Amino acid sequence: VSGAYAISVTVNLIPTITLGANPVVCSGTTSANLTYSATTGTPNQYSIVYSAAALGAGFVNVANAVLPVSPISLVVPAAAPAATYTANLTVTNSVTGCVSGAYAISVTVNLIPTITLGANPGVCAGTTSANLTYSATTGTPNQYSIVYSAAALGAGFVNVANAALPVSPISLVVPAAAPAATYTANLTVTNSVTGCVSGAYAISVTVNPNPTITLGANPGVCAGTTSANLTYSATTGT
Repeated sequence: VSGAYAISVTVNLIPTITLGANPVVCSGTTSANLTYSATTGTPNQYSIVYSAAALGAGFVNVANAVLPVSPISLVVPAAAPAATYTANLTVTNSVTGCVSGAYAISVTVNLIPTITLGANPGVCAGTTSANLTYSATTGTPNQYSIVYSAAALGAGFVNVANAALPVSPISLVVPAAAPAATYTANLTVTNSVTGCVSGAYAISVTVNPNPTITLGANPGVCAGTTSANLTYSATTGT
């Protein structure tokens, strides 16, 4: 009979991770941050298996990538349609080979809002408002912003930041003393719930000069005459 051989069995921890909120991004964004606050079992790798719908939209599974300090940066396809895409995440301790259970995660892609604008408004000098019409929106914008050009700001126009988007038209404030000219700006619309902002729409407000006329002498005629000539020598404003 041999002597006794000492043996042992080591039981290693299954790693865990405490995840933060599932990320939400706007269409066209190419990354999303998945935060985490703690781990146990010393995981140093993570894997993600996306759903069929997510894979169809261009998401790519991740296998045993190095687990970074929070957050985990998820790659989002730029062309992914607006939707919520689901996946399962696991973390691994590559030294022990132990793998966590699956954590359900998701990435929500929200629409970028748009607006279909009407014609750029024109007003007469001294008018203090101009109506900018629009016919449709997508992505449910509820705010608008306007950034005027330096020339417009110099004439007294004032930028607008996240004002409530009214039913058409948008009323633009025009300085009463603005000289006749065409003033340009960029308009954006925002969905304040998702935080998504449209691209910039170039707009303008044209202030037209008020016409004038230079009259001659007031006419005098004899009783019974049926017409009188009122002369003028010049006009402005066509």
